Amino acid sequence: MSSLAKLEANRRNAALSTGPRTTEGKAVVARNATTHGIFSAVPVLPGESPEGWADHRHGVVLSLAPVGLLEVNLAERAALVLWRLQRLARYEAESTAARMDRHDVPSTRGLDDPLALLRTADRAAQLRTLRQQLKSSRDELASVTAASDFLLTLESSRSEAVPPGLARTVFHAAYDLVFDDGDRVDDPPEFGSKGFRRRLDLPPGPEPIAWTTDVIRHGLTVYAALVRQQAPTFLGAIRDSLTDRAAELGRTIARLEREVAAVERHIESGNSAKKAEELLPGEGRDERIAKYERHLHAMLTSTLHELERLQARRGGEVLPLPAVGEMTVTVVSAPA
Repeated sequence: MSSLAKLEANRRNAALSTGPRTTEGKAVVARNATTHGIFSAVPVLPGESPEGWADHRHGVVLSLAPVGLLEVNLAERAALVLWRLQRLARYEAESTAARMDRHDVPSTRGLDDPLALLRTADRAAQLRTLRQQLKSSRDELASVTAASDFLLTLESSRSEAVPPGLARTVFHAAYDLVFDDGDRVDDPPEFGSKGFRRRLDLPPGPEPIAWTTDVIRHGLTVYAALVRQQAPTFLGAIRDSLTDRAAELGRTIARLEREVAAVERHIESGNSAKKAEELLPGEGRDERIAKYERHLHAMLTSTLHELERLQARRGGEVLPLPAVGEMTVTVVSAPA
């Protein structure tokens, strides 16, 4: 049992703590309920519009046409309850939209940890990877398209300088065609290798090759001979191969663009979705929200009934007592 001295000390200490006194301090304390925002008594939470609340409140009060302080208070209570119900609907829509967005987000491709992509940092790393893949695919598509266009005029063009990257793309396509041909005379030389320089009668050594249309025409003739084809036929096969590759790259780019956009949306909405989840009840969320929604509906109904009775009484009507009231029934099972 506490002594009289201890009780007196407690009373003195309690008198020293009177809560916030400044306007700023009271405003902070007023937001203590925003740990679970749907239960907050503050009409406007962070992320909500003060102007929207003001318009909503004005519209509800105006439609209920209260007279006198008591009726105005009831009308404002109805406006607040309706605002909270709208908040519940908004959180439900945001949560559903967030789950739908996650369907478009690529999963764990390229990552060992399936749970990694649930973390924002890993989503950012995934986004960087996807952007790199998208850039590489776009660069390759540009090279393939340029090579295909180049081959269209190769036979009739005069000798002129050719960019090394263009020559590389053309000969890589030629190499793949010859290598995949089971009836080839010999293995094709890999681009830039010693055998490649020797087969194409190019000078040995590490010096860069001076690529021209004549050099490429001669090199493709060498590759065509490995599969017993004439140069024009072989050129046509390379163009077909490049066209197929361009179509494949187009599909890859379209997919990567969708995935990049989905991950960007996921990351951008991550903070707001996380904030919305923090404002909702945690464990047993669905049950608690449903219970709270029923509570709000009951509060709204009783508020409107009370307001209607006041307005009817003010109009001179004689009203009977309410026939139905809210009650809670608890059933306790008898011990066996």
